[in-house]
Amino acid sequence: MFIASLPPVHQHDLLRRMIEHPCVDAVRYNTGMSSAYSPLETIERIQALARPLKKPVYIDLKGKQLRVIEWANLPEGPIVLNHPVRVSLPAKVYFRGDDCCALREVVDGTNIYVDPLPKAPVGRGQAANIVGKNVLVSGGLLPLDHEYIKAGVACGISRFMLSFVEHGDDVEELQDAILKHNHNSKPISDYELVLKIESRLGVSFVRKNRPNTWHENGLRLMAARDDLMIQIGINKMPHALQTIAAADEHAICASRLFLGLEQGAVSMADLSDFKYMQQLGYQHFMLSDGVSRNHFNAALSFWKSLKKS
Repeated sequence: MFIASLPPVHQHDLLRRMIEHPCVDAVRYNTGMSSAYSPLETIERIQALARPLKKPVYIDLKGKQLRVIEWANLPEGPIVLNHPVRVSLPAKVYFRGDDCCALREVVDGTNIYVDPLPKAPVGRGQAANIVGKNVLVSGGLLPLDHEYIKAGVACGISRFMLSFVEHGDDVEELQDAILKHNHNSKPISDYELVLKIESRLGVSFVRKNRPNTWHENGLRLMAARDDLMIQIGINKMPHALQTIAAADEHAICASRLFLGLEQGAVSMADLSDFKYMQQLGYQHFMLSDGVSRNHFNAALSFWKSLKKS
């Protein structure tokens, strides 16, 4: 399976081109993006294109993933996060492009102060990864997640992804939310829930469960390699990726695919990475937001050549 990450829905031409492309087996909508429309209208517009083609749509919910909720006025003000966080200092914060800053203070749980300042502006919706000892993120599904679940079930969506899954409670919260918003009209077994593994605790959660029992419970694992590599470090990635692939034969490999396109063209490193993921057992792949949005044609051309080889 090849999954493309959709652009903002107001980019009508690119949205249609992605959904209609014959090499795209399914599409994913990242709810962390700002939409020009309500959650219901956003999903309705996607479904209007996808349903006639019988293309599965995954709604990617943010859950416990730390994100910035307003544009930061640096250095005068803090960076404001969507969830309260506790952490033992010293710690580091990673922003877009692996930009790393030292975390200096956490005030009232959600206001963080860093030094040196990030290289690029820190904007609303941007992900933030805190790496340190005793990192504890409070809360789970956000109000916007609930809005998208409600919109999804109303539009006939049966596939959801959940970011930063680390415990069984995270899964149960999503299952309960789906049943709440569909008013128990469909059993949870009718839904496919993709658990995005993006942290050390997420990998430990995978190890604690019996291999290849996820699918029978309507669950599926994803190795979300971008945040996972930040959280655990590059040297621990091979073992973590092997753990996820061995636990679920239907696991999806996501992010950091075909990164050479960001420098102009796919590289031998891209090919080697893809072949290595296949050797680990991954058969399903998902493009990141950036590669999908900015290099869609080139990425699909490379994908087609891989399928022929």
